[in-house]
Amino acid sequence: MGWDDELVPDDRGRTRAPEPDCPVEVTLAAIAGRWTTLVVRELMSGPLSFGELRDRLPALSAKVLTDRLRELEARALIERRTHRGFPVRTSYDLTDLGRALRPLLIELYRTGNTLAALRLALDRI
Repeated sequence: MGWDDELVPDDRGRTRAPEPDCPVEVTLAAIAGRWTTLVVRELMSGPLSFGELRDRLPALSAKVLTDRLRELEARALIERRTHRGFPVRTSYDLTDLGRALRPLLIELYRTGNTLAALRLALDRI
């Protein structure tokens, strides 16, 4: 079978089923989970506390935010920092891996706009 070298430039993506080392699967796993992309987006501007994240995403429950932060930390996309003082403060910041998601989030937004416009155009036909 001939592979589109732009879509599949190497053997890791030339599979017949999802494989954990396929670059597309790696990327999808990184951003998996409801609210994940929004949490990452908010952290693109710099470190934030739990409360600051809650203020920026008011519809996100504390439980789900806690779950997403733990998952992102486990994926090495964010770093949790504890700051001395009273009371002890905690902040969350993207790692280099997390910051590497920026072009993907930008492209997802662009593609979403394109798909929405095409869908609207089709609905008018």
